[in-house]
Amino acid sequence: MTFKMLEDATKFYKDYSKAIDFSTRVRSTNKKERENENRKYLRPRRQISQLNIGVWIISKVVLNHSHSCCPNQVEMLKQYRELSMFVRRTIKNNEEAGIRPSKTYQSFVAAARGHRELNFIEKDVRNYITREVRNGAKRERESDAADFHTIIPCATKSSIEAQFQHVYNHDKKVQAQFREKVNCITRSKHSALGYSVYEVVEQVSNSTFNKFAVTYDTSRGILCHHALSVLSFERVNKVSPRYILERWSKNVKRRHTHIKSSHDEPLLELRSKRFDELNICEFASESEKLTAIMHCAYDNDMVEMQEQKSKSNKKYSLSHEDANFEAINELQSPPHVRTRRRPKNRLGSKMENHIANASKKKKMKALSELNL
Repeated sequence: MTFKMLEDATKFYKDYSKAIDFSTRVRSTNKKERENENRKYLRPRRQISQLNIGVWIISKVVLNHSHSCCPNQVEMLKQYRELSMFVRRTIKNNEEAGIRPSKTYQSFVAAARGHRELNFIEKDVRNYITREVRNGAKRERESDAADFHTIIPCATKSSIEAQFQHVYNHDKKVQAQFREKVNCITRSKHSALGYSVYEVVEQVSNSTFNKFAVTYDTSRGILCHHALSVLSFERVNKVSPRYILERWSKNVKRRHTHIKSSHDEPLLELRSKRFDELNICEFASESEKLTAIMHCAYDNDMVEMQEQKSKSNKKYSLSHEDANFEAINELQSPPHVRTRRRPKNRLGSKMENHIANASKKKKMKALSELNL
């Protein structure tokens, strides 16, 4: 049996190991006195060598396993472990909420009613968080920071795309819409109630065509590849700024949200107020008129706070001679410090100990009476 590439031999052996229910491992050896390279696949052993003509052959097969396999634990082998789409989505949401990976895995175990019902282990959850979630967020931040100061090249020669060249960035999907416009053909139209309806035919594959009824209205800011085909059919070279979608723009306006990841009520209240203030400032920055209103209200609040501060300083100013504790404002309690780990005295533990001691005394008394 010969293979043109080493990857073909690896795939063949992995399929064989999956059918026989055992795991595989690769061990490489490269002898200096020979030019060929040997790779051994263990459990059972199979030695694959490369000939001088560049073809890989199976030179040796050992059918005995290097260790005993348990058929009941076959699903825990590496090639059988996988994370479904629901599991990946739950892990990502829990990571954003600040939940520890161990707690996330325990929730899956509780939902499945046992470790044996899951086709993955806690190590797979941690590897997915490290490899996909955190690294993906880091790559997105770096790409957004780089794209904000760059100008993307136009994918087509459309004047509409050149109009938005300084607005969109690399990671968004606006260029895909201009590329997909090539597969669309606008055939007919009819007008009704002040707007036009076009029939757009899109070629999905060699033998598959989809028809779409596209309504063209200048007041609607929709810019997809079907609408671009209609604009090209009408020979429109420039569109209004309302077609700039916020979700694709560099200056995207994100609404701040607060995910409750703590049970400390005073801390939650402060964080909620902080996010509410961010939403107010972001809403005020959408237009110059709203910004002017926000600045006016901010200036009035600053003047009022300064007046209140000056009054309070005059009222509570004390000299060193007649200063006493009664004239000083009420001292505030120190900020609440959250404790780590489980508290020593759990709520209700004293009552449980009292009940346990009472029942223990009753049992001892009954045993003593029986002995008498």
